[in-house]
Amino acid sequence: MPALFALLAWTAGAALPTAGPFKPFDLTYLPRTDGSLVAVRPGELLKQIGNPDEAAAEGVQRVLAAAFAFFGGDLKAARPPALADIDQVVVSARFKLGFETGADGRGTMGVDQVSSGLGRTAEPFDWAGCVGKWFPKAESVKHAGREYVRVPIALGKEKSFLALYAADDRTLAFDTDEDAIKKLLDRLDKKAKPPAPAGWGEVNRDLVAVWHDTSAEGWLTAPERPKREIDRAFLKALRGMSALAVGFSAGERTALRIVTTSDNERAAAAVQTALKAVAELEAKDANTEPAAAKLFAALTVNREGKVVRVAGSTEGNVFRRLLEPGSDR
Repeated sequence: MPALFALLAWTAGAALPTAGPFKPFDLTYLPRTDGSLVAVRPGELLKQIGNPDEAAAEGVQRVLAAAFAFFGGDLKAARPPALADIDQVVVSARFKLGFETGADGRGTMGVDQVSSGLGRTAEPFDWAGCVGKWFPKAESVKHAGREYVRVPIALGKEKSFLALYAADDRTLAFDTDEDAIKKLLDRLDKKAKPPAPAGWGEVNRDLVAVWHDTSAEGWLTAPERPKREIDRAFLKALRGMSALAVGFSAGERTALRIVTTSDNERAAAAVQTALKAVAELEAKDANTEPAAAKLFAALTVNREGKVVRVAGSTEGNVFRRLLEPGSDR
């Protein structure tokens, strides 16, 4: 799969996005905004599928059950909200991308080390009550006039905790570093707004939004000069950025926007040139699905100082067409 479309597919999580605009993803109760941010609207995704995706729900349940068991919890002790009832999920994680690292010589990518995040339901939900049942050994702690719970993490000799904070009747925040929750509560006590990553404000009303610190160490594995022209262009763009924000929506139309930030204008100019080449190559690549090729062909790439913006849209739901070949929906 071509590099840029692979990034979009990873972002989508193979789900079907709907058209915006939506209310901004709320970072108020997110303990950390560093690393990589991945934000999705599960309820809206399922609406676009038409029927609840039982396979996806079961997959999420299995992942959550395994995570809870790792922390000594039991997901079956209290019924969690259904995916269709979740308005937003925002997590801070680590994104990895590799060029020519796959068995077939193609690239690989993934997300791991989900260290911090929040879940927000569309309607009130008893998060505090469920947390108490899920983690019966959790300890209540007060800090900065608020209460959170912590669950021991058995890793090595050092004592650490998973911290969970029911911020209101719709929102549950968590972090694998208890100090991060304390800093969140200190910020809330001071009524200070969370720092917004570069470019986030331009993509946070989409159905899916991703932000990544491309200056981070260890996330990118690539040869100096990849074999494929499209990979060389994509890698050149990535190496010229310091931050990357991606957002998309789809319904009657599919829209994509990318915002990159560079350390200086010279680097940004190189990113602009490289992204233009990527869009053109993706649109002409025989391996690109026709529906996606139309979207890439519609993209425009502009630069304003250190910021490069890519934007475009096409008729129809590109992701639905990719998942259902031959579908006109």
